[in-house]
Amino acid sequence: MDALLEENFAVADKDRLYRCLDRVLEHKQDLFIWLKQKWAELFHADFEVLLYDLTSTYFEGEMEENSKAKRGYSRDSRPDCLQVVIALVVTPDGFPLAYEVMDGNTSEHKTLRPFLEHIEKTYGKARRLWVMDRGIPTEAT
Repeated sequence: MDALLEENFAVADKDRLYRCLDRVLEHKQDLFIWLKQKWAELFHADFEVLLYDLTSTYFEGEMEENSKAKRGYSRDSRPDCLQVVIALVVTPDGFPLAYEVMDGNTSEHKTLRPFLEHIEKTYGKARRLWVMDRGIPTEAT
């Protein structure tokens, strides 16, 4: 983050970042583009095979201030709790290219097309191989 913002390294202190994550969010896409470039330069990372998966995390309590917290399919066997769904695209080496926090009642198969479009728009068209759970793609996507 300090290199991206061309600031002193103290700007990226762990506790400081935790306190300002909402402000960093608006720079998420630029940050991922910069990171992809650095990973390619430093580690010769390959971005032709992408792994895509979703998970969920639940909250105990009412979560009144979180509009994304909803009841949905609970991977944690906690249908009594509100949750959010988290989608992630990474390389086989574990370099993340995109993530999204979605409503807790988001169906897996409805997430694929927006992520395919997002990756193509952000990083350009390429002959990529996508690896994912069988429940994510449909005949239409």
